Amino acid sequence: MIFHGSPNKTRPLSMRLRLLLLAALFIIVLLARWIMSKTLYHYQLDINPVAQLAEDSSVQDYSRTSHVEDDGQLRPQVGVSLDTVHDVVLWTSPRRGDINIYRIPVLTYTPDGNLVAIVEGRRKSEGDVHPKIFAVRRSTDGGETWSPSQKIVDDGFKISSYIGTVFVDDTTKTIFLMYAYCEFCPLISMMLMNSTDDGITWGRPRNITDMIGEDHAAYPGPGYGIQKKHDPAKGRLVVCGHGFYNGKGLVLLLSDDHGVTWRHGAFVPSVPFTNGTTGDFDPDECQPVELPDGSIYVVARNEKVYKHHCKIIMRSFDGGETLPQNYTYLDGALIEPRITSGLWYHDGTLFYSGPKHDTQRRYLYIRWSHDYGKTWRSEKQIWSDWAGYSTLMMLPQDRSHLYIMYERGTKGPVDEIAVTKIEIDTWREVT
Repeated sequence: MIFHGSPNKTRPLSMRLRLLLLAALFIIVLLARWIMSKTLYHYQLDINPVAQLAEDSSVQDYSRTSHVEDDGQLRPQVGVSLDTVHDVVLWTSPRRGDINIYRIPVLTYTPDGNLVAIVEGRRKSEGDVHPKIFAVRRSTDGGETWSPSQKIVDDGFKISSYIGTVFVDDTTKTIFLMYAYCEFCPLISMMLMNSTDDGITWGRPRNITDMIGEDHAAYPGPGYGIQKKHDPAKGRLVVCGHGFYNGKGLVLLLSDDHGVTWRHGAFVPSVPFTNGTTGDFDPDECQPVELPDGSIYVVARNEKVYKHHCKIIMRSFDGGETLPQNYTYLDGALIEPRITSGLWYHDGTLFYSGPKHDTQRRYLYIRWSHDYGKTWRSEKQIWSDWAGYSTLMMLPQDRSHLYIMYERGTKGPVDEIAVTKIEIDTWREVT
């Protein structure tokens, strides 16, 4: 090695010194890896005591239970029953032609009290990676009839998008669709488009990745986002995202100005952070709902089957800023074959939809709880054969009907996408 400006030359490093430096470097690398693994291990230890099966969860049918009203008070209740009103097939997968298959049901109410359904139409192949269109249909009569399918996003033939999450700002009467563009690129883009005429027409998408930050650019949903109706952060828009670029995990995306600007809130990493092996803690596709106390209840897909084939549950009490580890657990009653599920809270009842099978996408049920998901006491079978993704929705002006939009079939779980309208019958004790 030569130092310019000096007439002297230094000796080359001796072999012994080189070996010592290499050994020191090796020890530093080992130490760094040990510190990282201990950090992840302790994080997982923090999760383990609370991420257990909910021992009191069940699906038994009780004739009498307590009812939690929207004011948070417990009142007597005899029960809830669900009865199918009508069933409509919206899209059938042809598996030929330009659109090979329709997947990923997304459903929302509109500011004027109608329904908007959105799906992915996948070009040429059933796989996630291939280019897609987003197709929309509307119903103005409570789901009995639907408008013709309308294309609002078209990937062309090179880029693949991910349908994401639909949500409504009731203050501005705007419907939003947040989705991921170029989902299999090294860096995805978060896109946001909206409709201000009740879902009839849709504006051009805008890129909000820089607002959220590249490290938290996520796949939204799929399902719906929420606008908080209670404090804290009343009026805030909340979207749940998963599987972002810089490591797997779950993130809540927040807007306090009616969707103009966005930032990330709570972040829950996968453990280990990048391994992606079976048994890892890896919260994936997620659906939030607000409870009457203002907390946000999140149900997430257990992608790597952490401990059991069942849902991961999280809870935020600060408007989505954090998801505390001591409120993160596995709900053993909500078994799943690694899938997204529907969730809806209404008048003291928390509804959940998903296949009642731990490894196969079949036997679709709606289950319900009167104690914020601590126990699941009743259920109704919606489809007795193959069934996939599902989402739940209600109309603001109709307190008697629940809608489920879902993938189903007889040859496989994605033969068609249907909407079923269900009447909610609630009866209570006389005291």
